[in-house]
Amino acid sequence: MKLIKLLLRNKHKIFVLIIFLFIITLIKYTLYEDYNNYNSSGHEELKNIYGEPLQPCKTGTKPGSWDSEGYCSEIGGGVHQICMNVTEESSNFSEETGQSDWSEYRVGNNHCMCLGAWALYKAKGKGDGNELVCDSIPEMSLNIDYVNNWNTWNGIEYLKKDGKPNDQIIDGVDSLVEQCYNQGKNETNREYVRSKYDNLRNHYGDWESVINQMFFLKKFDALKNI
Repeated sequence: MKLIKLLLRNKHKIFVLIIFLFIITLIKYTLYEDYNNYNSSGHEELKNIYGEPLQPCKTGTKPGSWDSEGYCSEIGGGVHQICMNVTEESSNFSEETGQSDWSEYRVGNNHCMCLGAWALYKAKGKGDGNELVCDSIPEMSLNIDYVNNWNTWNGIEYLKKDGKPNDQIIDGVDSLVEQCYNQGKNETNREYVRSKYDNLRNHYGDWESVINQMFFLKKFDALKNI
């Protein structure tokens, strides 16, 4: 009886509490459904650097900075977009970019790197020029907004011999474009990369095309062999 009287006396508060719990439960359910729907369908809409469906980067069983389904997309707003195959040659990646030696334990597997660390690595002239898995690199990696965030990597700038900062983002993007242009399976792939790259270069202004440089060197080599 006392319990019933207590409930009746506080029925207004109990009603408010029930409504509150219902709203919280509804919000959590909605967020959960949105998250699942986004993850299940979001990847289908993501394009790679060739304008084709983005491929997973994930290899092995250990984490590689990819999203929950193994893509270098980090749909939730992350920055690790550059799918790189870590080899013995590139096992020093993390230490060369001011991090721990974690990349030594990734040899033989892919890893999603951020453009800032990648750019610093290439500005130092490191790697073998064949590190990237381009089918697994999203086209957003050549978007102006994404590139603008990575002119430096954690505030680290690679200094030229004269002590002046190197514009390392150009080194990073140029290496990405050169590798992915050469990996393109057909002319459509290559032209898609070129279009994204030219749009980026035109935005920045004084930025010589690495693709034009490649063509010039090929013509030069051909002339030397005549």
